[in-house]
Amino acid sequence: MAKCRKCGVEVSEKDLYEDHGLQVCEDCKMRNAVSPPESCATRKNMIK
Repeated sequence: MAKCRKCGVEVSEKDLYEDHGLQVCEDCKMRNAVSPPESCATRKNMIK
């Protein structure tokens, strides 16, 4: 068993995915795909 680096849930090795260099579970991978993290540049452009 392996542990998701984002939420800490234990999953089998075959159920881990790489997401921005982290080994994460499918739920965390899908959550990030639906609403990816914003960069600082994106926030600055929204403030203008």
